[in-house]
Amino acid sequence: MTQALPQVSLGSSRLVRFLSDLAVTDTQVSHRQFTERLGQWIDFSDSITLSDAHARDLEIEDDAALADFSDGITQEFLRARSTLIQAAMRSFFPSSGPTRIKWPTQESEIPKDAEAAMAPYLKFYQSQQMDIETKIRGLHLRTREASSALSTKLARICAIDAALGDALAPRSRRFFAAIPALLQSRLEFLFGEYQVAVEAGSTPADAWANTREQYRRESQGLLLAEIEARLLPALGLIEALNEETPHED
Repeated sequence: MTQALPQVSLGSSRLVRFLSDLAVTDTQVSHRQFTERLGQWIDFSDSITLSDAHARDLEIEDDAALADFSDGITQEFLRARSTLIQAAMRSFFPSSGPTRIKWPTQESEIPKDAEAAMAPYLKFYQSQQMDIETKIRGLHLRTREASSALSTKLARICAIDAALGDALAPRSRRFFAAIPALLQSRLEFLFGEYQVAVEAGSTPADAWANTREQYRRESQGLLLAEIEARLLPALGLIEALNEETPHED
């Protein structure tokens, strides 16, 4: 039996809510605003491409294989998603298992200013961003290729997904590239709180340990939210696949 997939809407996006909770953005986007912005982001040539993808009469060799393969595609997506999330979360606790990207180790000296306090953590987050972007792009492409071969309807959906992805890619890259700057603002604020705690009588070592732990918790939550947001296009294909698949009662 296929595992239930999460239902995610724009208004409940974990990434939007997390950034709002950290008070680094006050972005509120209604459905109407999103639709209007989407229209602005897609130019005339992109619209033609999308129209062609929607109208395309595709020849599908494996039209009868939908019921046989859809569950396998879904399970592969869920397995890959789980592996991706586990690897990203493990990197925050290197001692929990092997990981290529590791949360910065405790420095022997406490940073003397905000720039020194933030630099290794921002570098860590940006490395994670590049890693998950590559992995999720590959997962999305594999999901699209596998799904497109199962029915004419799914092939058309996948063609539209590819055209829409190309049209929105530059805007998407700019959005995700802005996240480290938002994280930097938050880490700078937390370092200011560390300084206030020291001035109030806390020992620098204890105050920095608490601040560093806060860095870790918030960076981890932000990365998890970004992974969820980046997975949405592939998740949309999986949901379309499951809607197209005949299920036994």
